Amino acid sequence: MPNVLLRFVDWVGEGTLSSAERAYRRAQEVSLVLKEQDEAARAVLGRKAVEGEERRKALEEKLSRIKEVLEVEEAGEEEVEFKRESEELKIPLSTRLADSLAGVFAGRTKPVESFYRGIQEDLYKANIFMPVSKYIALSLGISLVAALGAGVLFTVALGSAMGLQGALLGLALAVPVFGLAMFFTKMHPKSKVKGRSEAFGRELPFALRHMATQLSSGSGLLETMRSISQSEYGVLSEEFKRAVREIDRGATIEESYERMNIRIESPGLKKASRQIISTLRTGGNLANTLKIIAEEVSMEMRMKLKDFIQVLNSFSLIYMFVVVVAPVLITTLVIAMGIALKHLPIPPATIWLLYMAFFGISVYMTFMVKKFEPKV
Repeated sequence: MPNVLLRFVDWVGEGTLSSAERAYRRAQEVSLVLKEQDEAARAVLGRKAVEGEERRKALEEKLSRIKEVLEVEEAGEEEVEFKRESEELKIPLSTRLADSLAGVFAGRTKPVESFYRGIQEDLYKANIFMPVSKYIALSLGISLVAALGAGVLFTVALGSAMGLQGALLGLALAVPVFGLAMFFTKMHPKSKVKGRSEAFGRELPFALRHMATQLSSGSGLLETMRSISQSEYGVLSEEFKRAVREIDRGATIEESYERMNIRIESPGLKKASRQIISTLRTGGNLANTLKIIAEEVSMEMRMKLKDFIQVLNSFSLIYMFVVVVAPVLITTLVIAMGIALKHLPIPPATIWLLYMAFFGISVYMTFMVKKFEPKV
């Protein structure tokens, strides 16, 4: 009977504990659990020390994380807040500004979501780790800021030159600026995908030779992929690192290469992927196959460069005529006819328009040459 009364009193007393006391008890329990985990980890470390240096380092990292958690528990809320603010300061200013801008327009993107249809696939291919809703909100914020800035600039500039009509025209010009900014933000992932594919293709022959050498020396395919991901091949190393992470999360090697082909538009990668998957299924000498594919890709790149040089030789003659010969010839003819007729046969404004047209054509031709230049 006394034991029953004691239990009843203890139960009643426990129900009257304040929230602060409960939190204190919970903290003690968490601290005890963490200490027990610390001791268990140390025991495991002692038993597994003979299994190698690599596992020892991994367990030591785990112990250090447990100790950090214990230190945070003992430091209190002020220390946690200080560490959180320190971590926030490590985030780049551009990222914090983008997060703030996206947060302002979050939940207000319904009217423009249809314009960004299919953007999720583009973000995946472009390796942009951002939710679709956040990207749309950020795009909307950037477009509005650009439109407001352009509107103020045009209003001041045109208003000072043309008065009220110029100011109204400046405000109206903010609308097309907003549309152009929206279009640019929509096309940005696609252009990034194209740039990443071109950068991937430039490094592909060297990476294939690297893989062939590794495989010839007896390394496995997954180990070879890890080696490529840790090398300095730019976008190609990033994609292989992403593929290795997918394999670590449970995907097969075939699935990782299929996903890589979705993200990267490269004929050489498709050819190499087919051979790798076929060799995994049926067997064969993958090292020799990759060497042959590397030579084929290199030959294709050299042929593209050779064809471009031949086209450029013909193109340079046209460019020289448009930029140099035609303006000089027109100027000479106008001066000669002006001397004969005692007046200019063409108004000066027309001559200036012709010069501007030739200048525009030369800029366009330069842009086209740059666009069709093979990325090798």
